[in-house]
Amino acid sequence: MPMLAVLAALLISATDPSPLCTGTPEQGALMACRTAPNAVITLGDDAGFTATFKADSVGRFVVGFSRDAPPNMTLRACADGGACAALPLSIAPHDYKIERIDGLPPGKVSTFSAAQLAHIRKSSTRKKAAFAIKADTDAYLAGFAKPVQKARISGFYGSQRVLNGKPKRPHMGMDFAVPKGTPIAAPAGGVVTLADPDLYFEGGTVFLDHGQGLVSVFMHMSSLDVHDGQVVKKGDILGKVGATGRATGPHLHWSLKWKNRYYVNPASALSLDVSPLR
Repeated sequence: MPMLAVLAALLISATDPSPLCTGTPEQGALMACRTAPNAVITLGDDAGFTATFKADSVGRFVVGFSRDAPPNMTLRACADGGACAALPLSIAPHDYKIERIDGLPPGKVSTFSAAQLAHIRKSSTRKKAAFAIKADTDAYLAGFAKPVQKARISGFYGSQRVLNGKPKRPHMGMDFAVPKGTPIAAPAGGVVTLADPDLYFEGGTVFLDHGQGLVSVFMHMSSLDVHDGQVVKKGDILGKVGATGRATGPHLHWSLKWKNRYYVNPASALSLDVSPLR
């Protein structure tokens, strides 16, 4: 190809904001996309919901859909020069399960003492501050793997839980049933933004920021092997499985939050093809 044609092609790719994405638009899912460098991205629906953020310096970004995302949404990207492009999305529904868990201590479900309420407030403050941190990393580009192997999936994303007969908020992660003490590996690299052995509901908890607004949350851990601010690689050990916090038995709960807005399905991250972004 003549040099002028090569330069023209590079110029078009650097300024054309038309989003190119991998992944399936589905409730709770993730898509990995590319557009013009530093483009402003807006995800919106007809009901007035909008999420606005920026692609990175080469145009990469990840978009997530909530558990109850509506059937029609639009992904819009605007380049630095002002050119914009829109990608209409048809969001497929997801079939959610109902789970019933009985025998929980009342203090973990509905009735709290003054000391318990103080613990809950302290835990909430810690989580809010950690979610506000935006780590400078693109570790998500290495893809995701299961944090524990040979585990039975005992809890599913989006399922409605009924605790001691009372409907609660949907379960926003995956539960891996494995023995206490099982090592937990980082499913992708990132920066630890919270490592706390004693959150009220979550017990031993680690937040791991993978970049592009994707933050993993690991709960009910019996021990933690990382600390706030630590940089970890994919496969590094974060700690061990336990039954701390609100748990009826040893298991790992893994949640994945997008842009500090809502939780997406970790299973979607496991199947997401990020190779076009590398």
